[in-house]
Amino acid sequence: MKQKIFLFVILLMWILSSCNKKASINTAAGKRDSATAFGDSIPISNGLRGRVFLLPATTAKLPDFDTMQAEANPIFLKQVDIPVQNWSAGFPGLRDRFEWFGIEYTGFFKPIKSGNYLFKLVSDDGSQLFIDDSLLINNDGLHAEYSVKGNIYLSDVLHSIKLRYFQGPRFQLGLQLFWSPAEVDSLKIFPGKGFILRAPKPPSRWWIWLLTGLGIIIVAGVIIYKKNKNDKK
Repeated sequence: MKQKIFLFVILLMWILSSCNKKASINTAAGKRDSATAFGDSIPISNGLRGRVFLLPATTAKLPDFDTMQAEANPIFLKQVDIPVQNWSAGFPGLRDRFEWFGIEYTGFFKPIKSGNYLFKLVSDDGSQLFIDDSLLINNDGLHAEYSVKGNIYLSDVLHSIKLRYFQGPRFQLGLQLFWSPAEVDSLKIFPGKGFILRAPKPPSRWWIWLLTGLGIIIVAGVIIYKKNKNDKK
């Protein structure tokens, strides 16, 4: 009987592990082998973590993503470099979605050295850049390719970054973030070699393991109870 209980526990743990792996492969960005300029389904530690949102066709500016339900799983982006382009293939993993979607990227970054920095945000349609929860660049609204610049002093410690973007009507889109030391007139794609990126840690799933453990204990208890009851007969 103990051997049966042990085998049952192993089977249950394998099923749970398989479900978690499947969830990590099939995301809003598509399958593991379906890379996209907006991000990839494979989690990374040195990049930005993005949440994808579906937007109504009446969207004229960036909504409050904190009040909305994101798509099931996040995407991950190493650098913000989606040049303005015609785009009609559809967002991988979201059927026929080549317009009316939004993405909120978050993460942390550390400058290689302290100093004044210039950032330039280019987008079609709206976008916003927050550093340490303060709005640095506002490039919001429905518009063709447009850029806005912002200056900020950064110490060589860890800073938070949040980049919001939405795509309105078909078919042109784009999102690029450039930077340079304020005294140097040479813009580079963020993060380049000037910053170290770190993606936020995924939400803890301790409650899944807790429920699994409780389930195993309950099932094992029922099996033992039934065995003892049968032995008494």
